[in-house]
Amino acid sequence: MTRTILLALCIAMLGHAPAAAQQAENAIELPSAEDSVLGGSEYTKLPETWELSYDIAMQPYVEDYKKCLGYGNLIFDGTANVEKQHRADVPRCADERAEAIEQSNAALVRRGRSGSMSPAEVDEAFDVLGYIHIQRGRNFDDLLKLQQRAVEERRLRYEAQIAARDAAFAVQKTAQTPEPVEPTNAED
Repeated sequence: MTRTILLALCIAMLGHAPAAAQQAENAIELPSAEDSVLGGSEYTKLPETWELSYDIAMQPYVEDYKKCLGYGNLIFDGTANVEKQHRADVPRCADERAEAIEQSNAALVRRGRSGSMSPAEVDEAFDVLGYIHIQRGRNFDDLLKLQQRAVEERRLRYEAQIAARDAAFAVQKTAQTPEPVEPTNAED
């Protein structure tokens, strides 16, 4: 009997920074339609999926390794560094991984299922678990970057609307200002 894990990661397609980030502070330039992140055009509708199949006898050891990877102390400071933190979890859990591989191989032999997965396949399954953990961190970073770009784009659009409104008020004000009238002399 095998257990299959299907993991879906939503991948944010991040092309480049908004054009306004490169402009002078006093110039307001909106991102072009293809650069826009508003409306979800850069967020793929089809998530990246991973499938990991392993013998059910390995389940407790797989869970132990996943728990070790998940117990890392993540620091969210507004920068996209979760992938880096997840990468640090893999070496931190190296002892747990080695023990889980050893116990998984022993459980397969004990239950007479050593033919279902070779030791190399067991090792590969734990490699994939570590890779998925890193991909989750990368996915979170990409989504954070996408959110930051959307916030920046909203700010730029808001500033452009305010500038357009102020320009319209200035035009309206000059149109309503009467021409100064010179006083006439009563003697003329």
